[in-house]
Amino acid sequence: MPIQWPKGKRPVFVGSGSTMCRRYFDGTKSHRANEAALMAIEDAGLSVDDIDGIYIWADPNWGPNQRGDIKVWLDVPHMMSVVNWNNIKHWIQTDSPAAGSCAGPQLAAMALGAGVCNYALVIRTGHHPAGVRYRQVSGRMASGAASMTTVYGHGVGGSGQAITYQRYLAKYGAKRESMAGYVLNAHRNAQFNPYAVWNGRQITYDDYINSRLIAYPMCVFDNDMPVDGVQAVVMTTEDRAKDTPHPGGYISGIAAIPMHRSRGGVTDSLEGLEEMNDWQAKNLYESAGLKPEDVDLKHVYDGFSPMVWMWLEAFGFAPRGEAHLWCQPENIALEGPHPLNTAGGNLGNGRIHGMTNVWETANQMMGTAGVRQLPRPDGELKKLDVALCETGPFGSASSFICTRE
Repeated sequence: MPIQWPKGKRPVFVGSGSTMCRRYFDGTKSHRANEAALMAIEDAGLSVDDIDGIYIWADPNWGPNQRGDIKVWLDVPHMMSVVNWNNIKHWIQTDSPAAGSCAGPQLAAMALGAGVCNYALVIRTGHHPAGVRYRQVSGRMASGAASMTTVYGHGVGGSGQAITYQRYLAKYGAKRESMAGYVLNAHRNAQFNPYAVWNGRQITYDDYINSRLIAYPMCVFDNDMPVDGVQAVVMTTEDRAKDTPHPGGYISGIAAIPMHRSRGGVTDSLEGLEEMNDWQAKNLYESAGLKPEDVDLKHVYDGFSPMVWMWLEAFGFAPRGEAHLWCQPENIALEGPHPLNTAGGNLGNGRIHGMTNVWETANQMMGTAGVRQLPRPDGELKKLDVALCETGPFGSASSFICTRE
């Protein structure tokens, strides 16, 4: 059954902010969080005193696990100290779902709809200190299942994803070369995003095919780049949004991955992942009262490129086993009929665990995406009424659907 918000209380985006996203960036997480938060608040036409709710997905502490296990994220207690807040009434910091940046807007939407707060800030940070490799294993022992993976270099993330990727290629007759279609398009979109880590550095097909392999068949460009960067959005209710400059993106449906249906997460079988992903899609569409053909703008998680194909199939945009054909530039480019991850996603903007999708969904629905704004006069997309946003890998994802009206 579709969500029923109280009259005038539909949650909606009213502001956004982003710092530059760079591999290594001078300054502190505190400085960057302050910059993104104040930018989003100003974009909403509000003041700091108007914000009375803060919603953060802070975990997991995925990143450096050497030199004291440095935090890569910014939590609520930290956020409370970086801006001179005067009116915070409510906050939630969720440690689950992992990599689920859509959890922030979900929590804010429920708080706004329930009247717990009036103006909510949703924020997510990425940080990766110089001199420490991302997820480098420093331990000297591996027990249990890890003894069959870690000792061979297969830890979290892309190396585990490579197994189901190989299964997908074999089962559906896809080719590794076809993935260049999505990766190059993500990098192309990043050229229109001034904050993106890959802005100004467009890779070619030869760059992709000849790049260093991380875990076959995945190369370095199939894995997102850890960056220093913070992104934020401001949300309020429909009645209050009338007094803001450019409200857009009314939350009409939300869902989270039903992880109880699979215990394997990223390393589950291809068929197990497909079934679990299908459940999230089914729940999301039922929550919004919409169908795949209603969705104009598509944002799905691409921390590891093979996930894109599977999410596109789960949400019904491409037939099962055919996303490798569907997900090509002529179909998913900004000018195409099905624009995908229009700010570059994780692979183009940099790893902020999917917050780029949230930030860009807000921008597009508010009409503030600049040169990326849809629908483009030279494009095939004729409207932008419905957007779907999903973040997070298999086993720990979250999503929402929002509408222009």
